[in-house]
Amino acid sequence: MTQPLTPFYPIFASKSDGLDVVSYKGAPLRNGPSQDQLDRSPNAQGQCDYYRVIEKDDPKHVDWRKKLGGMLLRELGGKQHEDKWQQCILWDLPDNYTLYEHIKTKADGQARTSKNHSGGGHDRQDAYLYGYPKGPRKRFRSPLEFFPHLLWLCTDETSDMQNCTCKMCVPLQLDVEKEKEKPAVRVEVKPEIKKERETVALPITGRHPTVQVLPRRTSNPSSVASPAAATAPAPAPAPATPVAAPAASPVAPPAAPQIRAPTPLQSTPLPDPRSIDQQVDHLYHKFVSRQGEVVWYFRPDKTGAWGLGVVLRRWIDKATGAKGYHVQPLSHPHDSMAPEMVASEDEMKPWLAWSAPNYTYTYLQQHPNIPYEKVDWQGLIAGQYGQDGVASVDASIMAAKAVDTTYTLFDYLKKTAHAGMQDAHYNGIYLGAEKIWRGDPVRLRIGKDTDVMVVTDIVERTSQQANGQTASAVLVVGDIYSYATIPIANPAQLPEVPKSPNIPTRMREDMAWRNQLLVPHARTFAYWKLSSPSSRFDIAELRGRWYETELVFKEPFTASVKTSEAGNGVWMNARGDATKVGRMTGVPLPQRLQAFGRAVPEGTQLVDGIDTPEQPQQAQGAGMGMAGHADVFTDLMNFDHIGEGAGPSYDFNF
Repeated sequence: MTQPLTPFYPIFASKSDGLDVVSYKGAPLRNGPSQDQLDRSPNAQGQCDYYRVIEKDDPKHVDWRKKLGGMLLRELGGKQHEDKWQQCILWDLPDNYTLYEHIKTKADGQARTSKNHSGGGHDRQDAYLYGYPKGPRKRFRSPLEFFPHLLWLCTDETSDMQNCTCKMCVPLQLDVEKEKEKPAVRVEVKPEIKKERETVALPITGRHPTVQVLPRRTSNPSSVASPAAATAPAPAPAPATPVAAPAASPVAPPAAPQIRAPTPLQSTPLPDPRSIDQQVDHLYHKFVSRQGEVVWYFRPDKTGAWGLGVVLRRWIDKATGAKGYHVQPLSHPHDSMAPEMVASEDEMKPWLAWSAPNYTYTYLQQHPNIPYEKVDWQGLIAGQYGQDGVASVDASIMAAKAVDTTYTLFDYLKKTAHAGMQDAHYNGIYLGAEKIWRGDPVRLRIGKDTDVMVVTDIVERTSQQANGQTASAVLVVGDIYSYATIPIANPAQLPEVPKSPNIPTRMREDMAWRNQLLVPHARTFAYWKLSSPSSRFDIAELRGRWYETELVFKEPFTASVKTSEAGNGVWMNARGDATKVGRMTGVPLPQRLQAFGRAVPEGTQLVDGIDTPEQPQQAQGAGMGMAGHADVFTDLMNFDHIGEGAGPSYDFNF
């Protein structure tokens, strides 16, 4: 955004009670708009109704912080800082408080935009602040509504919410009365709600209200106000201009409380690897794919096109340093194939890098919800459902989609118990098509598209419900890092940015590679900024693994930077996209290969480690059984046309 010419004085919130996840009926609940409310898809009439995150540099976000900063300085700094009331800005919202905008569009897709928080110069219900610790239904609608809570955060050393006067902490206590003579608002305490409290007056004069801070509660019963005092009329509003004291007895202004800078966020230490595979997967420029993952791979000797398979084994040749993979093709139960070797990662892509094409059989296109195990594969091969398709191709696509809906926990660590819940901790999880370790970066459904979570714990939580049944959830815990950028004028002088000692090597090295392009071409320096440590989410909130841009998306990223897009505005598929299920926990399976069912031959095994097999040459097994159909398969699985109009999307997300 264009920086304002007028300098602003930053002011900091000293602490926060905000939560990004709360507990609701014993289960974790996202403290913000629901996934359905975040969905930007238009309805049948072309109308959109959704919530979006308002970024820190958005005019609405700035407007909220300017008003909050001005009111905070007025109350805590007093008259001596009056010259800065209009030039003060809250540096950032308290931790875990997030501002959202409710967007509604007409059938033509048009939406009105505005520079301030209200969308039209007045406090309206189009911007909402989430993060209040009692859940997403408790949200603030304006800076004025949130300010009493912010003031309490900055002044009450006891952190007792009973001392806060905001409408969330004291529901039904404040009665707003509008005076006809002047646009002033008086807020009074109803004595029948809390008799020990004094009345609070909020006279609105101009842009910033004057707020009277309540005294803290006392534990001494004798000090509680009497009923007569509790029913006394409210004090008169303070005048906009204070009355000067007599010259003979000047009164010194009270010392302004010190506003402390926020405590720096502390990142979580990365877990130590427990195996050679985990250690290798945390290194940069090693393996893109892992044992047990579904991948696209090129099959020059079979079809001359791309196919789908599961990685069985991988290795690094000790003599040459070359990498290799054994990939088991996915197919139908009547086409048992031997593993094939892939000698270059240029001939492999993660399952989520490309969108799955449609089925080749018209029958399957018309019945897309038939599960793999219910398909009459023999009848399909015999032509009973038409001659227009290739059974092996459709079986591989259907099998990959089935795997996408499953998860398998592995490498059990320990079990802990608290508050009636049992937590089983694991070192890794097969989530859909991918294998995720503790210490891995993953992409999130919530927050900004470029946010990354570094997983530090994987927990299966079980609890006993009131009806006697057992409920379970799988949670990932970790630090969230945001993709941040700084404009630079001189590429020879790079800025100093905050650095976290616990950013994984893969993320650090990949960011260094990105900056080699961003600095000279976009005059931008990018870095990972720790935004929310020790966060916890259900696995349904994960899009999937995070992949190095240089290794997976080098060409599109380079092109986007050189065309002034600065590498932004691009995305990668998420788990659940291929099946159109979207956000889901999935079906738990005790063993990874159970997710593939009869799509792989009986007796298939995954081999751990990176040792070179005795005979890593191409395995000679049965073919795809596709004689006469190579052209169909090539047209279906050839992705060279990506970005040329209709077809599977090749966009990506960092």
